[in-house]
Amino acid sequence: MTTETDIQTFPVLSIDAWGNETDGYDWNACYKVGSIDIDLNKPEQCLIQAMVDGGYMTPKAFDGCETEDDGYNIVFMDKTTREPLFAIEYGSTI
Repeated sequence: MTTETDIQTFPVLSIDAWGNETDGYDWNACYKVGSIDIDLNKPEQCLIQAMVDGGYMTPKAFDGCETEDDGYNIVFMDKTTREPLFAIEYGSTI
């Protein structure tokens, strides 16, 4: 059950990534495109739903997107290519 105290506001980043043959992708740059009120402890589908509801992604993300926690961000990636698309930046807040 989510309570008001579980929900926090976090920056949403758009990621400019370059592909490389060794690791797949490197973040070239990222840009703050807004913020989102969310409980980051929710399951992946809830995080994707929040990004869709916020207008950052389309409903196609439910089939084509997955998330990964890199220790500083929840990163939303293309399932097929693993290209990072967006991130919710939480830093050391959780």
